[in-house]
Amino acid sequence: MKVYVNLLYFPVKVLGPGERVGLWLQGCTIRCKGCMSNHTWEFEDKYLMEVEHLVEKINQLPSDKLTVSGGEPFDQPQALQEILKGVRKTKKDILVYTGYSYRKVESNWKDILNYADVLITEAFVEGMDTDLIWKGSDNQMMIILNKELEANYLKFMKEKKTKTLQIAKSEGFIHLLGIPYQKDLKELYKLYMSQ
Repeated sequence: MKVYVNLLYFPVKVLGPGERVGLWLQGCTIRCKGCMSNHTWEFEDKYLMEVEHLVEKINQLPSDKLTVSGGEPFDQPQALQEILKGVRKTKKDILVYTGYSYRKVESNWKDILNYADVLITEAFVEGMDTDLIWKGSDNQMMIILNKELEANYLKFMKEKKTKTLQIAKSEGFIHLLGIPYQKDLKELYKLYMSQ
């Protein structure tokens, strides 16, 4: 089985508690207006890799925490399930971002939820900014599935953004990691476009 992957990176310090493995899947059919990750929308063959190889790479990274984002992870449900199932022995805290509602995820891909600990759900809405950490817009929700991690995550449900972003370099590309305020993202785009 193959999966479209944009980036695998460690350590990620801005998308969940602690130092985490970050996995960005490539491809998104939701395509939220104003999305900062629109470079991850297209399903292009150059991003394909074997799920088994990806799982091996994730399991070798020295963290028991994983954040999966995209793109839209649930647009590749079979591959997502195989990845999460394959890393479950080494990753004890798996956070998955999705632009879908929890209701849609639960009714269409319930089996995947057996391998995820926390979901951040709902489509990004431009103009609906939020002060809350790890969320791009105010409508997004944090769903804690693993009650053993509840105490750890509950304290973050009301935590404010720190404006901290992370810059990562991979295969000749520079990646901006984290979730900025929408107004700050617009300023970054203006700066980028003026170059």
